[in-house]
Amino acid sequence: MSGKSDYSKQQITKALIDLLQTQSIDNISITKLTEKAKVSRNAFYNNFNGVEDVLKEVYREAHKEAFGTKFNELEYFKSQTFIKDLIHFFDKNTLLLLALMKWNLLDYVAQYNTKLTYEYIEKSDNQIIKENAEYFTVFLWGKYFNLCTLWILKGKQESCEEIYKIILYFNHFDKD
Repeated sequence: MSGKSDYSKQQITKALIDLLQTQSIDNISITKLTEKAKVSRNAFYNNFNGVEDVLKEVYREAHKEAFGTKFNELEYFKSQTFIKDLIHFFDKNTLLLLALMKWNLLDYVAQYNTKLTYEYIEKSDNQIIKENAEYFTVFLWGKYFNLCTLWILKGKQESCEEIYKIILYFNHFDKD
């Protein structure tokens, strides 16, 4: 039974990404989504409460696949691995991210990333980060997220490795 549920969930999330390429989430009904996914309404409601739940699930799963549980250590955020993981996330999820941008839905992304970052901050022993949680969150996500957003908006003209080297250069430039 779990396999059937997983299949339905996967079909529904894929269908949402496809539909978001051409229409706003406000125009995507459960009927449209289930027809596109070729699953029943019961299969939909066994996994989700509404279309927005599907969107949240799509992003959460993409994020989990890219970052796993690495958010538990401050050193990860300072590492080149974090930068590579973020680039990989943007590369693999370009269609989803472009659709979120097109329909002004990046607040889902920001809310989820902020929630995870705040969970990390609560566990952190670093008092400066705790006292400046909002600044830390913007600093952490702002520069890399915006750069990767521009990269996909420009059609990923550079390879993942090239955009990684650009970021490393800018990080070095930032320290001068």
